[in-house]
Amino acid sequence: MRRETCGNFIKQIHDAVGRRVNNMLRENGLTFTQIRVLMELGEHNGEPVSLKELERLFYVAQPTVVGIVRRLEAKGLVEGFTSPDDNRVKLVGLTEFGRQFREMNARAIDEMENRLTSALTESERLEFLRMLRTVHESIK
Repeated sequence: MRRETCGNFIKQIHDAVGRRVNNMLRENGLTFTQIRVLMELGEHNGEPVSLKELERLFYVAQPTVVGIVRRLEAKGLVEGFTSPDDNRVKLVGLTEFGRQFREMNARAIDEMENRLTSALTESERLEFLRMLRTVHESIK
């Protein structure tokens, strides 16, 4: 008998969402992780983000972030440059094409989010988000 645990459900949900999003994005040659980086960059009002900040936000090592950014640069979606304040700091920001691409794909992400919570009422959805935030904060 399989034990029902929070960890198992979270993993299964993550895997299912990842598969669906990857399938949606495959035609554009992107992965779930790459679109997550584009979505995050878009949340900074056009301001570039340091690679160090992306490492922190996505809980990954520098080589992983560098690889993701390089692949996005090759597609013309982001551009990397050094900080004018400290040339040891590498920054990354969306290109105009990246902004347009992000908006186009944001709809697909929103559809997945709606599907994920479609069985919940609005108040249940808000409570679910609150609980997820609380659990996330407890394991940081």
